[in-house]
Amino acid sequence: MATLSQHLVLFDLRDIACLNEKNHPHRPRIMDEPALNYVLLLSDDTDAETLGDLESHIKALEQPQPERRTLAEWLASPTPGTRLLCLLSDADIRLLLGQPGVSEWQIAVLPLKSNRSAQASFGVPANLQQALKGALEIENTVTIDLLTCNGEIMLGTLIIGDVWGLQSSRVEEHFWRRIRATLGHLGSLRLQAYSITTGKGQEQDLAAMGVMVFGHNFAGSSATAVSQDLTLNDGKLNAFILSPTSVMSHLWFLLKLRILRRVSLQQLPDSVGFVRTNALTVRSQRPQESTLDGISHAGNEWVIEVREKAANVLIGKRVALAEEEGSSRESLRTTHLPSLATSRMLREKSLPLFPHAAEADFRELFLNLRDSAKISTAFIILMILSTLLASTGLFLNSASVIIGAMILAPLMSPIISLAMGIVRSDRNLIQTSLKTLMTGLVVALLCAALFSLLMPLRTVTPEMDGRLHPSLLDLIVALLSGVAGAYANAKEEIAKSLAGVAIAVALVPPLAVTGIGIGWMDLQMVMGSALLFLTNLVGIMLAASITFLILGFAPVSRARKALAFSVGLMILIAIPLGLAFQGMVQRNSIRLALAEIAAQHPEDGVFEVREVILGGPSPMIRLQIRVAGDWSEEMMARQKARIGERLGQDVIVEFGVVYVR
Repeated sequence: MATLSQHLVLFDLRDIACLNEKNHPHRPRIMDEPALNYVLLLSDDTDAETLGDLESHIKALEQPQPERRTLAEWLASPTPGTRLLCLLSDADIRLLLGQPGVSEWQIAVLPLKSNRSAQASFGVPANLQQALKGALEIENTVTIDLLTCNGEIMLGTLIIGDVWGLQSSRVEEHFWRRIRATLGHLGSLRLQAYSITTGKGQEQDLAAMGVMVFGHNFAGSSATAVSQDLTLNDGKLNAFILSPTSVMSHLWFLLKLRILRRVSLQQLPDSVGFVRTNALTVRSQRPQESTLDGISHAGNEWVIEVREKAANVLIGKRVALAEEEGSSRESLRTTHLPSLATSRMLREKSLPLFPHAAEADFRELFLNLRDSAKISTAFIILMILSTLLASTGLFLNSASVIIGAMILAPLMSPIISLAMGIVRSDRNLIQTSLKTLMTGLVVALLCAALFSLLMPLRTVTPEMDGRLHPSLLDLIVALLSGVAGAYANAKEEIAKSLAGVAIAVALVPPLAVTGIGIGWMDLQMVMGSALLFLTNLVGIMLAASITFLILGFAPVSRARKALAFSVGLMILIAIPLGLAFQGMVQRNSIRLALAEIAAQHPEDGVFEVREVILGGPSPMIRLQIRVAGDWSEEMMARQKARIGERLGQDVIVEFGVVYVR
């Protein structure tokens, strides 16, 4: 029975050993098996201090000292089944991995200052003791793919041309120093002509700043910018193609990359393409600078291939590994990059500040805006209805009725068309838009004037009064509405937002107030409301023009004269608006000061500000004061003195006394 029990125990231990080996390959084996033969490969870059530290660590781990060889000695007489402890430079490791018999050896890289690319690619700890412990104790290596560029082994990345912003995902420099370097680099951005061919023969011509090829995600390198795991034993290489269409679009990409720190392959940025294949050929029309693992080269053709399962390497935990066979499908995701027409326009030139769209990219928009600029029966009818509806709402003092008139008003369309005409320097479009706009203005003024003459009421309602005192705030509303209107027209998917833009800018109500002022022969009413309408018109036109420029529908040089005229007109309008805004600020300051006085001295009556009138030698303040007892001249004098002292100037105060119990 005892013998049987011993055999059962031995059987169980063998099972456990098999399970340990299967499920935990990094654990030491339990059963006695032939020990690995360890060989320490030395490089010319191996210094005596590092070698001494290595020997001390081996003794501390109670391991025998491995046989030492130089790389040349090993290659002269290699031994299969040996684990190589590689204290080698990147160049020597590339030479080792390129040998025909490399698959018969187990390679464990030890950290040196001269093998940073190998450390990053294989996940080697920077600490020598930690890396050595793993090299001696971890049992199994991993069969990995090797990438070659023109026959030379790649450890990390191949960078062709300029991929500024993708080289490093880690911010190691001082923030402001990096900002200055980025801004300094933006002036030299340009696209070059490239052609790429994948392993399955897909070809594409494109314009790009540069191409970056890598095998997988690895620590300390640009590939860490990829949010998904890209493994080093899936039979594929990966490539980013950087192709911005303007300085602003590239700056926006860099900003998003800094904030997100990752590039999602499911939703690539507009300026970045992605290729995943087993072989890639990149050609340029002109010789380009390239760097392979930090070493500079020059050429115009790069052939990158994958050698599947070519080497057995000890891999760190930071490197992702494929858990199943890789798919044979390749991915070529470049359809969102600039079109061929845009690419031809941008090649070999410094990138413009704003993107330039090709004619094909906005032909439909241009045709729609040309149609919107024309006078039509529908335009006239909508102008009449919206003006009459706005006039009714103004007399009713009904905001909801006025909002309905804003939605009906068709004036936004010719103004946006005029903005495109200014940007494109299209005289025909400008003339058509102006003709339609002037027709709409005349119709609105006539309708509102006739409506006011037929209406027996002559009261200026709060809704009317609110459109008689425009300020810089109204100009800001117009500018924002112009941006929104141009953007909504340029993007079909958000065209439904035009109704909201019409409500925000309110073009017809001030026109209706101007018409009512004409009918009443009230010059002050006409001037105030007309200034508000001109503010809206010029603000929308200028902001929409600039938005179209930023979206790339014309170069800045083409619209320089018309834009200069629009800016000058806006400055002229901004002068009275600025004065009005300054008055608004001053009135608000007076109201706040008076509120403090009323709160601090209720014994002389609690007053409320009814009106603050500026413009004379002294401000006029009309107050309504509530008193519980008798109102005396002394109380009035004290209140005037407090107000004058608090404001620091002479004021005219009118009191309206209300007696309360």
